[in-house]
Parts: sequence; C-alpha cells; structure tokens
Amino acid sequence: MTDITAIILTYNEEKHLERCILSIKNLVKKIIIVDSFSSDKTINIAKKYNAEILQNLFINQSKQINWGLDNIKFSTEWILRIDADEFFTDKLEEQIRIKLKVDNQNFNGITLNRKVRFFNKDINFGGVSPHKTLRIWKVGSGYCEDAWMDEQIIVKGEILHINESLIDHNLNNLSWWIKKHKSYAIREAINYLLIKDNFESSKASVLDPAKLNKYYKLKIYYRLPKFIRPLLLFLYNYFIRLGILCGWQGLFFYLLQTLWFRFLVDVNINRIKKMIKIQKITLTEAITRKFGYKKI
Repeated sequence: MTDITAIILTYNEEKHLERCILSIKNLVKKIIIVDSFSSDKTINIAKKYNAEILQNLFINQSKQINWGLDNIKFSTEWILRIDADEFFTDKLEEQIRIKLKVDNQNFNGITLNRKVRFFNKDINFGGVSPHKTLRIWKVGSGYCEDAWMDEQIIVKGEILHINESLIDHNLNNLSWWIKKHKSYAIREAINYLLIKDNFESSKASVLDPAKLNKYYKLKIYYRLPKFIRPLLLFLYNYFIRLGILCGWQGLFFYLLQTLWFRFLVDVNINRIKKMIKIQKITLTEAITRKFGYKKI
C-alpha cells in the first residue's frame, strides 16, 4: 500500500461506494467516509470495508471537504479525494505507485484525467471529458477553494500530472441525473454571482490550473449574451472540440451538459437578480430566501 488516506464524500451512495472502495483499497492505507447522514446502506458498506466514518451536515462539496480536512487526524503523507461514483483504473493505480516510490519527490500534488462514462460510453472528446483535476496532495499543503461549484484543491508547490484516467460513472437513471443537475444549476448561479466581481484575473491566476477554468468562464463565457451562450458552448464543444466523435451518447451528453444545463444556470441567475431588485435585498438574503441555504 502507498502512504495515502482516501477521503470519500457520501450521501446515499449504496450503488457506487463498494465499486469505489474496491478500486482503491489495495492502494491506500486508510479510507475515511465523510457522510451527509445517508439513509440507505452506505454506512453498512463502509463498515464492511473497515472505513472510518465521519458525519457532517452537507452544504456543498467545498465546505464538506474542508470540514473533513479540519477534523481528520492524518497519519499518512498523502491525501486522495475521490467521489463515491468514481473509480480508479488499474493503469492509474500502477502509475500512482510508481510516482510515489520516487525518493526525491519535488511535488506536492498530483493531477489526473477525470473521464465521464455516460450511458456506458466513455466521453473521450469535447472538452468536458476528459479533463485534468487535482486529487492527490501532501498533508498540510492543500485545501479546497471556497466555491459552490467546480471546487478545486489548491496546493502550494509543484504539481505532477499522471496521464491516466479516473472514471466518473454514475449508475443512477436519467431522471436522477437531471434532478441532480437542476440542483447544480442553482449552485453554479450562486457561485457566479458570489465571485463575478471579486475574481482575481492576474497573470498568476491564469497560469494556475485550479483557476484556469474559472478564468475562461468568467472572462469569456459569462461575457457572452445570456441564453445564447449555452448554444455557442454546445456548438464549440460538440463540433470544434470533437464531441461529435462520441456517438449518440456524446450528442446526448453535450446537449444536457452544456446546452440544457447552462441554459438553466442563466435562468437561475436571472431569478436571483430579479428577486434582489424587486425585494431590495442582498445577494445573501436572496439565496437564503429562495433556495434555503443558511450558510453562504
């Protein structure tokens, strides 16, 4: 085993958790479940594999990850963050073992390729998948940025990239996926409104992989006309970034992930702005009243 503690965030993940644990159990020394009070068999599955279990009320992924970092007593050198509906490939596990055996390690974080599997089809083109994500870092050298969506781990020091894939394959049905992304659209709208005036756009930010995607969204995408930009994004991802090569699954995925989802984000941005204007309230008050979030 490598000197890694894995953190898995869960809420009713009985369909996915065992697959996730089995893909990493021979790689990591310890598995810690940070659960949001699941009501299914999630906890029983975690206990089956001797995972340590912590529970905390969920607000968003960023706050949940940082709560875990603050409350876990790490005894390993490295931390792995993985979602319950994700799993490691054998090649990824092998490369991580190789890289962490190096004696003179001059890096504090490791990025991987996160690849979406949609209707049992790997989405290999189109920009959304695969994409680079930082999931392994040295204890004490990283934290999760405070974001409502697309949260990234911020690491001090050098970053190593492993060109192998972490697979994101959710086994729930399409109606569940749509319901989840309706919630994501609200959180993306909140995230945009909270950071749009305060995002650092310096050269250093552009060179930071954790901030690069946000830079493109805020400085390019969100400056395009509302309700038209989702169509432009779909055309860009599907044709120019070659999402068209992913078969009918790719078409369906990019219609939902870019066109429909991003349109819904714009709808929620409009709703929140309208509420602020009509009721003469702050952004925080609008978010609390309309969506029930108590901590912003």
